[in-house]
Amino acid sequence: MSRRCKIIVLPEDTSHADLARGFFRGRNVSERAYDLQRRWTGRNGNHAAVRRWFCEEARLQGHPASPRFGILALIDEDGQGLERRRNDLAEALRKLGLAAPLDPNEGRCLVLPMRNAETWMVWAARWKGAGCPTSPDGRQGFEPVSEANDYKRFRGPDGNALAREAMTSAYDAGKIIATLNPMFPPAGTPPALQEVLRPLSDFLHWARLE
Repeated sequence: MSRRCKIIVLPEDTSHADLARGFFRGRNVSERAYDLQRRWTGRNGNHAAVRRWFCEEARLQGHPASPRFGILALIDEDGQGLERRRNDLAEALRKLGLAAPLDPNEGRCLVLPMRNAETWMVWAARWKGAGCPTSPDGRQGFEPVSEANDYKRFRGPDGNALAREAMTSAYDAGKIIATLNPMFPPAGTPPALQEVLRPLSDFLHWARLE
C-alpha cells in the first residue's frame, strides 16, 4: 500500500507560506498534496500560534482513526536561538503526552529561518546576482548574509540600520532552496538553511512526494 500522504503546512506568516509554496513547486509537488489553510487563516501569526497548531495536529496525527498526514511548520528564529525554538516545541509536545520526536522521518518537520525568512530571501538575491554558483567549497562571489542581522527590518544585532538591498520574493527563494544539494550546498549558504535541507528531503521522502 502506498505511503503517499497529505502535508499540513503551518506557516507563521505570508512569507513562510510563500516560501513553502515555492519549495513545493521547485520539487514538483502538486498543490493538492498539501494544505496551507487548515490552521492558518492567511493573516500573520506568531511562533506561539504555530506551536499550538503543531501540537493540535500532532495529537490528531497519532489517533488510530486519523488518515496518515505529515506536519511541516515554519517559525522564525527571531534571535531566540535555534535550540530554544526546537526545545519550546518539543516541550509543548511532551506536556500533552505527545512524546514522538520532531523527526522528518516520522512525518514532523520544523523549518527555522535564522533570523527570519528574509535572511534567506536576501541570500537568494545575492546568490542569483553572483550567477548561482554551485560549488560547495569554491569562492561564492558574493558577501554571505549574517544570521545575526534582521533583514525584515534591515537592522543589525545592535539595532542600527543596515543599508537596504534587493531580496527575492519568498516564493522564488523557496524554489531556489528546492534546487540545493542537501549534502553539498553551495558555498555561502546560510548555516540554518544548510541545516534544514536534509530534513526537508527526508520529510518529502517519508511522505512519498518525490
